[in-house]
Amino acid sequence: MRSLLTGLLLLLSSHTFAQFKLTGKVIGTPPDSVHLNMPFVYGYYTENTIPAGVNANGYFNKTLNISGQRFATININGKEHTLLLTPGKSLDVTINMADTTITGFKGVAAKENKLLYSLGLEKMPFFFKDTLYARLSLPELKQQVLQKWFAIRDEKLNRIEQSDLPAADKKLIIQEVRSGAIVALNDFARGVLKAGRKQVFDLVLEIYKDSPLAPEVLPAGPKYYAFANSYISYLETLAFKGLPDDAAKNPQTFVKYYNVTIDSGTRIAKQKGKSFLQWMLVRNEFDKTVAEHWLAQAIETKLLNKDLPQTRPLLAELQQYYPRSSYLPAFKLKADKLEKILAANAANKEIVIADGFEKMTSVYEAIKNLKGKIVYLDIWGTWCGPCKEELKYNAALKSHFKGKDVAFVYLDMDDDAKDAQWREFIKVNGLTGLHLRKSNKDIQSFWNELKPGQKTQYYPTYFIFDKNGALVKTDAKRPSDLDELYKQIEGFLNDDKGGSN
Repeated sequence: MRSLLTGLLLLLSSHTFAQFKLTGKVIGTPPDSVHLNMPFVYGYYTENTIPAGVNANGYFNKTLNISGQRFATININGKEHTLLLTPGKSLDVTINMADTTITGFKGVAAKENKLLYSLGLEKMPFFFKDTLYARLSLPELKQQVLQKWFAIRDEKLNRIEQSDLPAADKKLIIQEVRSGAIVALNDFARGVLKAGRKQVFDLVLEIYKDSPLAPEVLPAGPKYYAFANSYISYLETLAFKGLPDDAAKNPQTFVKYYNVTIDSGTRIAKQKGKSFLQWMLVRNEFDKTVAEHWLAQAIETKLLNKDLPQTRPLLAELQQYYPRSSYLPAFKLKADKLEKILAANAANKEIVIADGFEKMTSVYEAIKNLKGKIVYLDIWGTWCGPCKEELKYNAALKSHFKGKDVAFVYLDMDDDAKDAQWREFIKVNGLTGLHLRKSNKDIQSFWNELKPGQKTQYYPTYFIFDKNGALVKTDAKRPSDLDELYKQIEGFLNDDKGGSN
């Protein structure tokens, strides 16, 4: 009995929480609140934002329950600053609203947070500010970007080393600075650099060559996990670099790190999602603890997007490889809730799949029975992150126009093999409205009539049709634009002739 009680106490102690108290004073016109964002593992999700109300005198006070050291960002009118929250500590800050800077740090946690603030971890790197850098050759990039950026990084690392912080805090912050520096360069190489595939590959190899994946400190911070996530693309680059064109196009070519053939990898991605394919690499190559947290982040993202088809296989992997994971209980509850929503919406008559959509070649075939209503068309895909993020704003949009002559049509771009997943996705998300799905090949006729002559297509894209069924607005505002979109739709809703806006 004693051993059982001891085991229970140990289990409970491993999940104990302590408080971190954040207080502050706002100088100038105070906002309604300042916002803290605590990453689930890494990245920024609005669901993880905690408001701290500011009173009329400019003071705010927030007590947070945390189980260990956590990095967070404090958002002041859109400007972010990194904080390090340590259980049992407190921090008091003074914020100048004139330029949204933090001008004072007090409390037991002041020393480390004052240092973090001086490092400017959230500031935009210089190579994102000038388009000149995006057009440089590889030798020029090494000299004008990499050398300069690593010198800036090393100066920050030196300041951390020279500080009188505890050794553990130094190591944790150093790891975040190193990781953040690599992630910024990777984002530049893959998202900004105006160069061919070979030069992008060569720059990525140069960026990561002296950056080992294994963490020096665990638990690690969000910038380390963002680095680990970017490492997937680096290993993919290594796997394909040097492959002859015929091998890269051969479905039977074995892909290192993923340990599958191209054909098998493609099939897995279609059936279970790209995240599952990435998980296979992570499972093979990452530290086991790092892999668990990466997988948890992937599952949490799918759950936030109410993407049950891709949640199920990832959650099964977490149960198989980490049966005692602290993430499992909450994930199971969230997944069960989505399963119940799916069952409840199975017969929802407001979620309508267009009859005969498979044979439709024109958007006007889909909306011909909606005359007398303003039609808001959303072209999206279940594979598209920004599309799914916008879907979160649909409830507010539909609530605003409840009882009014506005109809919502969703044109999904997914392969025929994903038909069942698409049908399940729209029901789990409660997407009331008219739905149709087209493959990438078949959707081209729709794009050609909506945006004739435009070769590049962007997902999501939105359109507005008037009450007569005529297209009156291309590139309409997004659901997340809220009032701007509402006013745009209302402009046509109140104009019997369709109008312009």
